[in-house]
Amino acid sequence: MYISRLNISGYKNCKENSEVRLNKGLNVLVGENGSGKTTIVNALRLILRENEFSYMNIDEDDFYISLDKQYSAPDIRIDLTLDSLSSDEQVTFLTWCDADFKAQLHLEVNSNPNRKGYYKKEIWGGASKSSIFEEETFDCIECIYLPPLRDAEEKLVNGKRSRLAQLLKKQYGDNKDSLVKNVTDFNFQITSNAEKKYNEIESAKININAKLEEALGQRLGQSINLQFAETTFNKIVESIKMVFFPGVQQSDPNKFRDIATNSLGYNNLLYIATVFAELELLKDNNMMTVLLIEEPEAHLHPQLQVKFIKYLEEVTRKLENLQVVITTHSPVLASSIDINNLIHITQREDRIIATPLKEIDLGESKNYINRWLDVTKSTLLFSKGIILVEGISEAMLLPTFAKIVLAQYNKTALANSETLLPTSLEEAGVSTININGINFKHFMKLFSNCDGSSSGVHLPIFCSGITDNDPPKLKILVYDEKGELKKDKDDEPLTTLQDIFPLPNESPVGGNSALNLIEDINKSTWGRLFSSPLKTFEYDLAINGNTSLMARIIHDIWPAEGTVKKRCISIFEKDNEYAGDEQGLKEDAEYLFKHINVDEIGKGIYAQKLTEYLESQIQGHLDAINDNKSNIMEVYENISKIMNIPDYIRKAIIWACGGGER
Repeated sequence: MYISRLNISGYKNCKENSEVRLNKGLNVLVGENGSGKTTIVNALRLILRENEFSYMNIDEDDFYISLDKQYSAPDIRIDLTLDSLSSDEQVTFLTWCDADFKAQLHLEVNSNPNRKGYYKKEIWGGASKSSIFEEETFDCIECIYLPPLRDAEEKLVNGKRSRLAQLLKKQYGDNKDSLVKNVTDFNFQITSNAEKKYNEIESAKININAKLEEALGQRLGQSINLQFAETTFNKIVESIKMVFFPGVQQSDPNKFRDIATNSLGYNNLLYIATVFAELELLKDNNMMTVLLIEEPEAHLHPQLQVKFIKYLEEVTRKLENLQVVITTHSPVLASSIDINNLIHITQREDRIIATPLKEIDLGESKNYINRWLDVTKSTLLFSKGIILVEGISEAMLLPTFAKIVLAQYNKTALANSETLLPTSLEEAGVSTININGINFKHFMKLFSNCDGSSSGVHLPIFCSGITDNDPPKLKILVYDEKGELKKDKDDEPLTTLQDIFPLPNESPVGGNSALNLIEDINKSTWGRLFSSPLKTFEYDLAINGNTSLMARIIHDIWPAEGTVKKRCISIFEKDNEYAGDEQGLKEDAEYLFKHINVDEIGKGIYAQKLTEYLESQIQGHLDAINDNKSNIMEVYENISKIMNIPDYIRKAIIWACGGGER
């Protein structure tokens, strides 16, 4: 049995009905801050009556309220469906079941409090409120909650709130008597001091009683005794505390230390291990256990995060009656598990949109994404927008290009009194992800149907990709020094392949296989793929009116004096003026292209230096904004002139930032 579906309305950030479909076993909720992950967890806590030492009460802030405060939800409604019930579970939860033996549980809270200020909760199983509802049925479901940034030390030391005490109470079950007897006997030895082993304690007791009698007299005074601990079972287990040793298989009790001296991360793991030990005891006692963990990565370095999530995967496979729901902001955790366990959470139009990745038609791409969704690429699951790029140059330069593109966009928007976009990818929550090649078909299936996929489920994130046109090389004949055609041993003309460098007014046919995906991807709601119109990222950048700037960068980082520096000076001094000389523009762009990806520089170093230069120019203009921002239009204008960004890159940036197709 497991929770297959959760529906929420009127609660927290859910105005409309929000449906969350859950997996059997492990569920990892990923998404940006404020998307609704905690709302989902708290909804489960409410309807399952989770009780970690205090029952969750509803207050006024739990009801949905619109941003303008003009609308407040009249009630909270939470519904869950339990699926795959065994025959025993069908009998136990019979009053909750429909004709297909899917159990239903419902919670409704009206927004009108009673005279004491409390909100009445109605809970029922099955389709009708009038159904017979047996409270004891809840005893078959255990819900355990581990909060974010938990104070693990507080929960592990002795006391009523000790998680260790909860574990020990379950561990002992009905076998409490021997422990109580042993502690009682030990207490009696102390209080009686029959064997004269505790004379100091006896003396302290006598002295205190004597002083009480002196101060208060026999009629008003009291008597005290000294003992080791209370002898009730609960008090005994609540007095037991945990100590630790920084290593395994240590048996010398003198070497263990107080957990107050342990790290926060390891104390969190000790706390979680205590909960897992509790789960082991529950596996035969309950029909179902739901474990809710918020942000388990708190205070854990990456290796411990991976070790933890792998262990949790193993535990959920072994314990059939255990369902785990985790929330996380950690790309390390998200990239360490099978994507079938991932559920993307986002907020759209006053409701939570939950997208289980296993429902997306990825086909053979699922194995590829599972393999390549590393810590860097998994950031796409936490982004508002995504730009997929082929290589390191694009990944380094796109965030800087975006500042120029967005300045130009916002200048026009201000002039037309339209909505502004953020001024940078960071502000927009957009991630630039290097997929190291042209395998867009694998990643784009998350956002659109392409390459044979046909799914109605996609991640609701604006995703754009930029790719090179990559026109195929021309096959040309080879001639010798005398101009005579060379031939091979079979007397066939010798040929060679030659790069082509198109002019701006040309439309060369591309040889990039990813271009075949554009038509299908660009029909989708969330995905777009844009290609360079001529050749490659660097060549199209240069020929788009940027030869002077790009020549300056090559000149500054070229390691030796000579013809390269001289040619760069010549290109720089032209200041992008090629009126009537398209051939000269092509030759200069070709020269720059051929001198970027060479041993003396390399694409990565060139992109880094160009980025540094552009950022310094942008920051200089931003520093000129006056206090009342009255010159913001002028600043936007100046930033937009720093570099001419090719149209296909501009479109990709605007799309990912939520600006649509402009």
